[in-house]
Amino acid sequence: MTKKSLGVAALALLAAAAATTAQAQSSVTLFGVVDVNVRSIKNDTRQTRIDSSGLSSSRLGFRGVEDLGEGLKAGFWLEAALNPDDGNASGLAFQRRSTVSLMGNFGEVRLGRDKVPTQLNWDDFDPFGNTGMGAVTRLSVAPGLVPTGGAFNTFSRASNLFSYFTPNLGGFYGQLSVSPDENTLGNGYQGFRAGYRAGPLHVSLGYGQTEVTSTVDAKETNIGASYDLKFMNLIGFYSTLDVGPAAQNNWLIGVTVPMDKILLRASVSEMDGKEALTGRDARMIALGASYNLSRRTALYSTYSRISNDGTRFTVGTGSPLAVGRASTGYEVGVRHSF
Repeated sequence: MTKKSLGVAALALLAAAAATTAQAQSSVTLFGVVDVNVRSIKNDTRQTRIDSSGLSSSRLGFRGVEDLGEGLKAGFWLEAALNPDDGNASGLAFQRRSTVSLMGNFGEVRLGRDKVPTQLNWDDFDPFGNTGMGAVTRLSVAPGLVPTGGAFNTFSRASNLFSYFTPNLGGFYGQLSVSPDENTLGNGYQGFRAGYRAGPLHVSLGYGQTEVTSTVDAKETNIGASYDLKFMNLIGFYSTLDVGPAAQNNWLIGVTVPMDKILLRASVSEMDGKEALTGRDARMIALGASYNLSRRTALYSTYSRISNDGTRFTVGTGSPLAVGRASTGYEVGVRHSF
């Protein structure tokens, strides 16, 4: 074989090896959202500010998947909150999600910090995606619900979380999650989610439990449903949260209406205080609209009002609010995803 032939053969072998290596490597994606708005909130006094996360939560993340063969995959997900209005002056931390997974025909096993099953129902069955001034969780935990000295750190996310997700079983799905407290009060969590999503219908039931004191647990049960009529999507949600001698019920009725590049949103929600919270109630009305300039960029506006009875929920960060007074606000912003 000539030197030229040897060189060609060597190059071919190197190319084949490189192709094989590339196929085995992980695919890594950088992604994120930058969402900035002008927000005006009227509590006891009015405050106008540049803020973030009105239509979508601003975030920066990295995710990747490696094909291990025979239907098995490994993956990771690191996601941090962004505050583009101040450039994350308080620092960047991957507190939104930090997980590693194994995936296959059996479903997915996921380890790390992540949203808990009950929180996913709050997110899925809110016309506002549980984001911004219209987020249903504005009324999620009443002041005085958690006993003095107690902690409830796992309402939305939990650290040290082990989760198993079933594969899609003809539209049915499930999730089971457990987090040890690691000797830190309010960190342990046990919960599940079971639902059906196929065609226009989505229904899901969630349950979660957390120790908030040595003798008191927070127990939440929620259920949501939505039905897509094409010209509008109807949404309903109900939640009960018991924390020892105090409890609250939340409900929401909402709708989204697509109109070409425009999406209209509306919801009415309420928090009813029970037992030790009897007489502490709140109601929220939220209206919003977004206009897609492109697949990644949108303009939006939201209006929200909370009426308080014996409590003081607000539509967002602003001036202090006296018990029993209303909180109102509006925002106008732009959201770009990448």
